[in-house]
Amino acid sequence: MMSNANMKVISTDGEEFNISYDIAKQSRLLHSYFDESFDEPIKLPLVNASILKSVIDFCEHHKNDPEAEISDDDDDDDDNNNNITKKNVQELKQRKPVSEWDRAFIQRFSVRDESLFDIVTAANYLDIPILLNTICKSIIYLIKGKTSEEIREIFKIAELLNETTTTTTDSTSSNHSVTSQTKTKT
Repeated sequence: MMSNANMKVISTDGEEFNISYDIAKQSRLLHSYFDESFDEPIKLPLVNASILKSVIDFCEHHKNDPEAEISDDDDDDDDNNNNITKKNVQELKQRKPVSEWDRAFIQRFSVRDESLFDIVTAANYLDIPILLNTICKSIIYLIKGKTSEEIREIFKIAELLNETTTTTTDSTSSNHSVTSQTKTKT
């Protein structure tokens, strides 16, 4: 179809990338721009340059995979998209496990620097099912058989909760001291 066409996308930090049709066809969002013959660069407000580069690398690696291409019957507009059918469950069970290349790809991201969350956000925002599925499978393999305490440690949940609590407490304390100072002055 348009295998030699290109489009420009711009990351949230302003870096411009040329995307081929072979890459864009894996993303429902970008594919829709190709379908509309969109000529302007597409700004991607939720994807920074380093994550976008990784997404492009992933899509480049998977560009010839049959499951990577979005088909017309993949529309999520139907009312039953939240219902998991037996057929869907069987399809999920029959899918191949995460490849070595995909495992190495996912290991580039971490919870500590939030890059794992950034790649999940990008896969979801760009609507790239094969990437999102690969990430989810990798996370499942990572936590499979772990206790809830081990899972909390892997995802640094206690640290994240403490940071959130500290930030909330600090801002609440600041608000109280400002209120106290204002009352004193009046």
